[in-house]
Order: sequence, then C-alpha cells, then structure tokens
Amino acid sequence: MPISRYLATALTVAAATSALSAGSATAASAAVPSPKALKANVLKLTNAERAKAGCPRLKFDAALAGAAQRHSADMAGHDFVGHVGSGGSTIATRAEAAGYTHWNALAENVAAGQKTAAAVVRSWMKSPGHRANILNCSLEHLGVGYVKRPGTRYGTYWTQDFGAKF
Repeated sequence: MPISRYLATALTVAAATSALSAGSATAASAAVPSPKALKANVLKLTNAERAKAGCPRLKFDAALAGAAQRHSADMAGHDFVGHVGSGGSTIATRAEAAGYTHWNALAENVAAGQKTAAAVVRSWMKSPGHRANILNCSLEHLGVGYVKRPGTRYGTYWTQDFGAKF
C-alpha cells in the first residue's frame, strides 16, 4: 500500500475512533439527564397523558415549580414521602409561599424511588388518585420538583404541583 494511501486510511480510522469516543461521551452524558431535563420530561409526558384524555395542555408555572422543588427537597432531606411537609406545610401553604396566589384549585402528586420521568409518570398513572390529578381537565398549571439523594431510603423524590386560577 502506498504511503499516502496508508496515511489517508490511518487518518480516517483515527477520525472515526475520535468521533466514536466523542459520541460515547455524548451518549454517556445524554444517558443521565439533568434534573431540569427530567422535570421538563415529566411535564411533556403528563401533557401526553392529558391529550389522550382530551384535556388541555398544562402550562409550566414557576411558582408551582418552586413549591414542588422545595417539597421534594424536604422529603429527601427528611427521608419521607407524603403531602404534609416536615414542618406541617400543605400544598396550599407551599404554593402561596412560593407566590402562586388567587388560585381556585390545587392538587399534588408525590412519589419516590423512580429513576426516570417515564417511570414516575407511569407510576402516577397506575394510581387512581394520582391519575385523577393528572387527568383533571380543570387544572391549568404545573410545577415539577425532583431531588436525587443517594443514601436515603428511596434515592429520588418527585413532586407535581397542579393549579388553576380564578
């Protein structure tokens, strides 16, 4: 094989190996979604379930997202799963403290242990009460909280806070 052809082949192999390595690094980082991406996917998957039922899409709400995130952090920090916070807070007190005021409806889903957005939405859809919140067509807004805390009983903690305003 002439030297020029050998060099061209070697360069092509090196470039392909480099591209594969970069692709593997990209695939590895894509395999572990960021908390922001997980929460966005929960909204997307929840809206897909609502669409199947003929409900309007939920709109992201920053105040509800803040309330949901703080509740997930509270559950992770105190290693529990529930609707009443460690200090006695409720969905109403958390939503209002976060700035979601003048509401006429609130609902909340909590879960723990699911590793992906798809897994947590599937889990909620299998539970009659959680499913009812997701498919409540009168709800308009959604905020999602997610905390990963290795070393706790569940490891991951999820909250969906739903609302509608007057």
